[in-house]
Amino acid sequence: MAFFYAIFWISLAVLLLQCCVPQWLTVQASNAMTNPDLRKVSLSLLGNLHYDVLFGKPGGYGVCNQGQPSIATPGCDSPLKLIRSVMRDVSKWKESFTLITGGLLRHGTDTIATTEIESMMKDVVVEIANSSRESYLKKEGATYTVALSFGGTDFIPANSFTPEGKQPHFTRLLNLLESYELLNSQESKKLGNCGYFFRDLNGTKLRVISLNTLLWSNALRPGFGVGDVDPCGQFPFLQGAIEQAKQRGRSVIILGDTPPVINVADALRKSSVQEAESYWREDFTEAYFRIIATYRFSIAAQFFGHTNSFAFVDSPEVGPPLYIVPPISPVTGSNPSYLRATLDTNTGRVVTLKQRYLSENGKWVEGESLEDAIGAPLREMGESLPKDLLLITESEKKWEKLAAMRVGGRFLTERGACSLWCRRVIACASLYYSKMAIERCASIDLPSQRLGLILAIVFTCFGMLMITFSFGYMISHYKVIFHPPVVVGAGKGRHRLFLEHTEEEFS
Repeated sequence: MAFFYAIFWISLAVLLLQCCVPQWLTVQASNAMTNPDLRKVSLSLLGNLHYDVLFGKPGGYGVCNQGQPSIATPGCDSPLKLIRSVMRDVSKWKESFTLITGGLLRHGTDTIATTEIESMMKDVVVEIANSSRESYLKKEGATYTVALSFGGTDFIPANSFTPEGKQPHFTRLLNLLESYELLNSQESKKLGNCGYFFRDLNGTKLRVISLNTLLWSNALRPGFGVGDVDPCGQFPFLQGAIEQAKQRGRSVIILGDTPPVINVADALRKSSVQEAESYWREDFTEAYFRIIATYRFSIAAQFFGHTNSFAFVDSPEVGPPLYIVPPISPVTGSNPSYLRATLDTNTGRVVTLKQRYLSENGKWVEGESLEDAIGAPLREMGESLPKDLLLITESEKKWEKLAAMRVGGRFLTERGACSLWCRRVIACASLYYSKMAIERCASIDLPSQRLGLILAIVFTCFGMLMITFSFGYMISHYKVIFHPPVVVGAGKGRHRLFLEHTEEEFS
């Protein structure tokens, strides 16, 4: 009887935990996300603008060198109409900062005249400056609302860099940015030397560190030798800027063009993670992540571009999440899109991330949020993203959200088939940086969602059955449980036995 009585209370406790605890946790998380006292910072995140001054004309890049193609034509860089369209949409977000990861200019600048390059620079800078003025932060002292980094196409010849102001085209670009008040003179000088700088965002506790990722990229031409372990002193600059921000109570945002990850598209093309190219030189990647891991609690987020598709990496081995901003240029087939992020002012961590993309009718519309696409709140990122992310690869409906977000909200080109291994590589590259870890993750035999559902149903039914059985036993043995019969002489017998036992012990 005592056994069944214990089973009843245990089963009841299990049922209450199943029903109440998840709901309580959800309510607590919801309250944290919607706390009205929590101040936030608003960001627009753009990358790979790749403005082509000759779009639709002879000399235009790719297939758009004649006629009047659509402003979002796969295989083409961006016309002025597309640049103007996206910057006007960005300007609607009042009291907001804009971060551009790089890639302002078109591909193939080595085939066009210097006058066309200078015209292209001015056009794109003017559009960015106009957007900046319209979204001006209405706070005292907040003047520079746009922060940029620079990619391989922003240096001419492309993917080349010579320090100390020896690149006249890049110097011209910096002068334009300064004259339109997108850079101050000190920032322009710093960029002219080595292509990097930092800026404290007025009215916030944030510092943006803009890196010259071309220095660490495998695409640099000519490349550095093995002995060049710290080109242009960028590593001590990065560490010093983070340490100073930490001492001043500021959180850090890393901004750059080329990300320190493997080329996922290359891995899928080659059907091999190990044979895929990495964007950075391996020793530079390791040195960078040592710094990031050391300051994991001071760095809020890392924003990069370059890859022409949206992605993210949330590795518990490093700490702060890394986000790869989608492109405006449709040159590789991605639909033009950008990101809207909300950051916690106190920590700088991303709390919401939504996509804005160009619809078929040429209007900018709101797309998926990353929270919905991965089925987890972004507040959990930076420590560990649930491994349930891999289960998204087994659900067509869930995978569709993430797949559409990767290519800019909608598919401009016909999609090729993405097998389960293909999906797992993409998902695992969101959890790990190293090739070995990604390959191991992609080859794991995952338990299916159906098995998990079956187990949940079995255990729930078992708990309900035990509770029903316990209630039935109580009802059928009510008198025995609550009014047990008196056993004559039992008390005396027990008393006498106790006395005899005591006498034996102490005699």
